[in-house]
Amino acid sequence: MSATSSAAPWLIAMKGHPATGKSVVAQALAQRLRIPLIDKDDIKDVVLGLPNANDLAYAAMWQIAATQLALGLSVIAVSPLSYPVGYARACEIAQRHAARLLVVETVLPEAEWRRRLDARDPADSAHKIRGWEAMQAMLRQYAGCWQYPIAPEHHLVVDTSAPTAAAVEQVLARLGQSTHLDTEKDLS
Repeated sequence: MSATSSAAPWLIAMKGHPATGKSVVAQALAQRLRIPLIDKDDIKDVVLGLPNANDLAYAAMWQIAATQLALGLSVIAVSPLSYPVGYARACEIAQRHAARLLVVETVLPEAEWRRRLDARDPADSAHKIRGWEAMQAMLRQYAGCWQYPIAPEHHLVVDTSAPTAAAVEQVLARLGQSTHLDTEKDLS
């Protein structure tokens, strides 16, 4: 997945509800592959307080991801990807830059998900949802919008209740990598 690779770059779009492990898996994967990671929440932390901060954060994330792909670099974009428009945007960007797309969706058994939400530290971020009850209210507001179809060739669901290394290995396997990654090898 290096810049010298002759294969098309990858756009790895992380998807999942808050506290399901998207960022943890994405960070481990970015370190392992030595590729850029753009997290929508990092951008939102900077633009919080501006009108349409969430929309601005998404727009900036996709623009930065597109720039990396245009350079021939694979990239990881981290966001909940709760709405079908996010997946459509990822498809459009991947197609425009002749990149391969993989949506990695993180899931957890309910008890562990609840534990993680309830354990979130309010000091970590002003905008990240905390607590099981707040999450349930958000899901009611979403009204199932996150359950849109994703092309099977683009979709990988990983259970993050297992160790992070196991989730990373699942992604690497889907990308066509052996468990002993050589970052200079092509991921075709």
